[in-house]
Amino acid sequence: MSRIAIFLGALAIIVAGAPASAQGIANPGERAFSYCFSCHSVDPNEKATLSGPNLNGVIGRPIASKAGFEYTDALKTYGKEKVWTPELILQWIQNPRAMVPGTRMERPPGPRTDAERTALIDYLKKPH
Repeated sequence: MSRIAIFLGALAIIVAGAPASAQGIANPGERAFSYCFSCHSVDPNEKATLSGPNLNGVIGRPIASKAGFEYTDALKTYGKEKVWTPELILQWIQNPRAMVPGTRMERPPGPRTDAERTALIDYLKKPH
């Protein structure tokens, strides 16, 4: 096999991305959360200061209420007397700034599909 063929084959694998099982993430919800983990954690013992609030127990929690995180006034105003529901989270991850103008959160790169979004919600429903 020529070096060009090997290079093109390797490039195709890189561009397509390795399957989740090859990355060691078999749980679809955890895999969907991989879009979120650079800014958020679900570890209840997380001590690091991240750019987003901890999402452990987020479903059913009052919006903009996680102690120790500084929310924008826009999200505090929007969230008065509201709790995070699966439906609101799905709306939020589609376009946070359209839902709450003035929020800091930008539109995440994923989850991209309905199946990934459903898996993310199922993952967030579970205690971690």
